[in-house]
Amino acid sequence: MADETPQIKTGGEAVVNALIENGVDTVFGIPGIQLDPLYDAFYHKRNQVRMIQTRHEGGAAFMAMGYAQSSDKTGVFAVVPGPGLLNAMGAVCTAEGANTPVLGITGQIPSDQIGLNYGIAHELRDQLAMSRGVVGWAKRADHAVEVPGMLSEAFTYIRSDRQLPAIFEMAPDGFASRGPVSTLPAAPVSAGPAVDAGQIERAAARLATAERPAIFIGGGVYGSEAELMTFAERLQAPVIDSVSGRGAFPSDHPQYFNTMAGQKIWESIDCAIAVGTRFLPQTLVWGRAGEIDVVRIDVDPRQIVKPEPAEYPILAPAQSGLAALTAALDEAPDRSAHLAACVDAREAAEEELRGLGAWYDYNAAVRNALPRDGILVVDPAQFGHYARYAFPAYHPKTVLGAGYQATLGYAYPASLGAKLANPDKKVVCVAGDGGFMFSAQEMAVAAQQGIAVVCIVFDNAGYMNVKMIQDRRFGGRNIATELQNPDFVAFAESFGITAERAT
Repeated sequence: MADETPQIKTGGEAVVNALIENGVDTVFGIPGIQLDPLYDAFYHKRNQVRMIQTRHEGGAAFMAMGYAQSSDKTGVFAVVPGPGLLNAMGAVCTAEGANTPVLGITGQIPSDQIGLNYGIAHELRDQLAMSRGVVGWAKRADHAVEVPGMLSEAFTYIRSDRQLPAIFEMAPDGFASRGPVSTLPAAPVSAGPAVDAGQIERAAARLATAERPAIFIGGGVYGSEAELMTFAERLQAPVIDSVSGRGAFPSDHPQYFNTMAGQKIWESIDCAIAVGTRFLPQTLVWGRAGEIDVVRIDVDPRQIVKPEPAEYPILAPAQSGLAALTAALDEAPDRSAHLAACVDAREAAEEELRGLGAWYDYNAAVRNALPRDGILVVDPAQFGHYARYAFPAYHPKTVLGAGYQATLGYAYPASLGAKLANPDKKVVCVAGDGGFMFSAQEMAVAAQQGIAVVCIVFDNAGYMNVKMIQDRRFGGRNIATELQNPDFVAFAESFGITAERAT
């Protein structure tokens, strides 16, 4: 229990203390002169906070992201300012796009030189402005006494309705400053807005007349799997997941449909129920064909109206919204004929997937080898694009990707973070040769820390997604797509990692 009696601490000690109070037990990062007092504080709490030193700041932030994506924890990284933070920001913008709770801690140049553009090592014109161009919360603490309140604010933001990343910075003299520091209780996880009975009543009345409904889910449904199952079975409707909501509804349930099958039934439905999803493909790409009314459950008042308002909005967390909507439903009409017609579409989609040949077979091979609760982490390579839409997922947070940013180099470090967050689960990373080489240096971390992740690298000596587009749309005018690769087996073995080549 937090003790609010102030104690004299340094700014670095105050930061580490706040992390511990908020349940943080692992930090990824790289030390540096601007962070020396902070890392000294980590040293003194090394039995409470595990420090995983990485080989690149981007690797640290991606590991923090994978750690958070695969668990109910906040991922934390600590890197030097300027180029160090800039190296990490590709991962931070990926976490922003994937609604992932990540806290980035960074340093600054000495506080009396900030903004003067002297040409100090790791100086940026305006580091906070840079951070605020990516995340919604970025602040600097100037003294130790400010740290508890500011980090409490940061964690409150991170644990808000949408679970987003934040950046906290402090100058080296701030980390070294001493003062009376209070220990505040952990920031709460947002409960979200209360369910509006009127919104529920209107939506339930529409569902009572829906003959061919379908449910579309995204990452906002995580944590409400039981309520989703009850609602779906009561409604007798197909459930289509997005790439961010994989595993929330098990792929072997008879009412489950992947995105390809969902697109095939889109024009036949009369009511879509969108739960915790941006709902962009359906609205912007598939089009609101025919007379499709939308019931939408979303926790964020800014998101629920994008890209266009739903006819029946329910501003609420998925868990309470689904529970209230289920309770308000009258006895469902028999929709077995609707489900049967949807199954035909699902089988047609499966046949098209089989037509992809090798990618279908590769995904089946990995699925057959991976336990039901195993975690698959994929880069946006050809295997990954297939897997994010069609790889069977049976548990929530077990198929992880880079969100809408489609960031190459994400998968390998993210898989290391996922394994550290889930030491009892098998973790498999699949990357192309191009993306893997963005982060291959993190094999040193896997070897040093004994992180047992299986990584499959497809060595086809090129950026093959780009090459495919150049072949199809630009007459085969291939440019900048061929790659010179190392011997990946020898490369891995040079780090002390067991490696094999599959033929």
